[in-house]
Amino acid sequence: MGGRMFRILDQGWAPSRSAMDLPVNPIRSFLILVICCGAAVSSAAPTATKTSRPAPPPAAATTITSAQAEDILAELRNIKSMLEEDRKSAEPAAGTIRMADVALNALGSPNAPVTIVEFTDYQCPYCHRFHEQTWPELKKTYIDTGKVRFVVRDLPLDFHDQALPSAIAARCAGEQDHYWPMYEALLGQTEGLTKNMARKLAIAIGVDLPTFDACLQNPGVRHAIETDVAEAQRIGVTGTPGFVIAQSHAGQLEGTLLLGAQPTAAFTSRIEALLGKH
Repeated sequence: MGGRMFRILDQGWAPSRSAMDLPVNPIRSFLILVICCGAAVSSAAPTATKTSRPAPPPAAATTITSAQAEDILAELRNIKSMLEEDRKSAEPAAGTIRMADVALNALGSPNAPVTIVEFTDYQCPYCHRFHEQTWPELKKTYIDTGKVRFVVRDLPLDFHDQALPSAIAARCAGEQDHYWPMYEALLGQTEGLTKNMARKLAIAIGVDLPTFDACLQNPGVRHAIETDVAEAQRIGVTGTPGFVIAQSHAGQLEGTLLLGAQPTAAFTSRIEALLGKH
């Protein structure tokens, strides 16, 4: 029952979870505190009081199986992990991020004074939010005008079963110069990604199917994605979307992190600050 209770609460919170950049949801924290305290109180022995009436016989102890206990502990660890992810994402990044200027999938002028690197997960709802709400204005104002070069790197999260297959599909479409149509198609999905969806989208954008299918089996593509994941972890991007807003110097990017599905204004302030230094 304990595991089911936590699962119900977790499902109830899911639609209202803040984007990565927002603080921990106070309602969720309060509910967890109430649940934990309530469980502790219900298991405590009643306090003796002075009364002329005889004390009632002690209630039979409530026991749970080891399997139920493990389920409850697993749920609590999951909730703790979620809260920790929110907390880390809410903290402002300090200091300068330095990383190699890898631009396999880049949009915009190669000579743009500012580079934005996005670490994305094609099944992440916050990545879809960024693509819907922020990307169009960002592209129109800065990328299409030559002020920003936009680079995409992969960070497929383990709990999204179609994130890695989609990342592989996007890279394989890129092998045929169809990366950006595939990027737009994957993040433009409103019904969620399902098995074989990426392949159907690839067909729709006009890739050569035998070449595409052969690429899907290439272990080098998966290795390149794993390199992106390692780089994201190294610089402190643990969730998606995560961005580095930087300038390029001798093959290296130097800039700052911006985490979560931020509004356009959050990007504008940092971009303009870097443009002012150019």
